[in-house]
Amino acid sequence: MSSAVSSTFSLSQLATLVDGMRLALLVFRADKPAYLNPAARRLVDRVRRDYDTDFVLTLRNHIADLRMPGSRPDAVSILTAPSGEPFYIHVTQLRRASRLVAATVREIGLEREALSTHYGLSRREAQIVELVLHGHGNRAIAEMLDVAPNTVKKHLTHTFDKVGVDSRVRMLSRFS
Repeated sequence: MSSAVSSTFSLSQLATLVDGMRLALLVFRADKPAYLNPAARRLVDRVRRDYDTDFVLTLRNHIADLRMPGSRPDAVSILTAPSGEPFYIHVTQLRRASRLVAATVREIGLEREALSTHYGLSRREAQIVELVLHGHGNRAIAEMLDVAPNTVKKHLTHTFDKVGVDSRVRMLSRFS
């Protein structure tokens, strides 16, 4: 830790700050996860639940691809989930000798928690809104979530009422 940081923050204050971040932070040492802040753990759990995918393994492989010989110490990229959901990834080499690499992951678009809280949406309604925002139709959403198309339509109707719109197009313009 640099002297400027250590004189400004104690290690416990810095840990509290990092743990309180809404941005997912993962630190890898020699290609193995060494630290995940709570936001990263929530993201990993959500991706496992929603897409049946090990996000840590996917991210580790993505970082390995970015770390090819001659690559820059910092890299910015977009990683796409099986549903088309994009994640903005920023990878930084912390210490070359120790092979510490930090990755921050930002979910592009609306954050599900903020959306749910602001409009009083259920978890499923917020999930459907995200998929709509990524361009998926009702039938595709139904297949992804393993529900009937009428169930998706019913959730969208409830969402329209909560958001104060009367159509998919108006909802898209509200969130764009």
